[in-house]
Amino acid sequence: MTNSYLPYAMAEAYCMVYAATVWFRLSSNIGSEHEVTQLRRMIYSYLGMLITDILWALNEGGSITLPLYLNEAINAICISCIVLGCYFWYRFIEDRLRLPSSRSRLLYGLSMVPMLAVVAIDFISIFTDWIFYIDAAGSYQSTDLFWIHTIVNYYYLAVPTGAALYAAFRAKTKEERSEYLTYSLYMVAPLISGALEDSFPTTPLLALNIFMVIQIMFLMIQNMQIYNDALTGLNNRKRLNQYLESAAAKADAEHPMVLYMLDIDRFKAINDTYGHLEGDSALKMFSSLIKEFSSRQNAFAARYGGDEFCLVMNTGADPAQVISEFQSFVKTSQEAGRSSAKPYAIQASIGYCLVKASGTSPNDIIEAADEMLYQKKKESYGLTED
Repeated sequence: MTNSYLPYAMAEAYCMVYAATVWFRLSSNIGSEHEVTQLRRMIYSYLGMLITDILWALNEGGSITLPLYLNEAINAICISCIVLGCYFWYRFIEDRLRLPSSRSRLLYGLSMVPMLAVVAIDFISIFTDWIFYIDAAGSYQSTDLFWIHTIVNYYYLAVPTGAALYAAFRAKTKEERSEYLTYSLYMVAPLISGALEDSFPTTPLLALNIFMVIQIMFLMIQNMQIYNDALTGLNNRKRLNQYLESAAAKADAEHPMVLYMLDIDRFKAINDTYGHLEGDSALKMFSSLIKEFSSRQNAFAARYGGDEFCLVMNTGADPAQVISEFQSFVKTSQEAGRSSAKPYAIQASIGYCLVKASGTSPNDIIEAADEMLYQKKKESYGLTED
């Protein structure tokens, strides 16, 4: 049985290479800086699990012989990396779905307690054998208290899975529903591994299943990047240009098209005062208001870039009236949410371009709306401000 675990170690080595490739491809283009940080930490944990599990497999199969305390240390690191990976996944979904706990320092701190406790117990077990021990043959054995580890792992998986499924049920678009359902897949990996690991002890089922989910998620995010803004979930600039080109070609005097350009007032002050994470949160909050308003108005919504957004409407409504309704909607929505209110109020300056004839290019439409927006901000502040 000397080499029975060699294929196990080789399979995990390939998983390491592929996971490292995904890590190198991660950038802030797939979400906020905080979300990307959580994803990277999750992959760090996965790589840590793989490295130590490879050493365990080589030792278990007899290819190498580890000293007792080194054997115990790599097993403590390995199972700790598993709970860390579950925790960082929890953090990522919490931020992505904007759960209440992501905005509360108290809840944020409390959610760390189970993870920190389990990691501490894992390393204490090197000396106490509480969670695991190394038997006389040099093999890893878990104890009856390992259920503590299992419960904490499943807690960090079950909570975001439930939140993702609930978000999918409430999603208003097919794209959002697909994204949220994909998040719930992460729960599948440990379930499959737990059900089959006793039948296939020399196959790295957990490592393979976790990588499968990482790969599916990464491919989904890449696909979303084509037409969606990662941070806000709105259509991106590429999709906006395509939509404008199609909508402008159909515009006429009886069926005019209006492009509204929206810019958050004093956004730079939010970043400077409260930090860029809060700036991301403000962008998400404002985009959620745009989504809701555009849904009511049957309008096309997109993030143009930075703190600028666009609405495209073909209703023939008076632009001044639409702007007034949007400003009132934003104000009323923020006042209604005082229980979770921000320490600042979000307002936006709005310019627009009314298109009554086909043939106008998207760039010209955007330029006209942006020029009016510039004038609006100049009138309000005497200069253009973020």
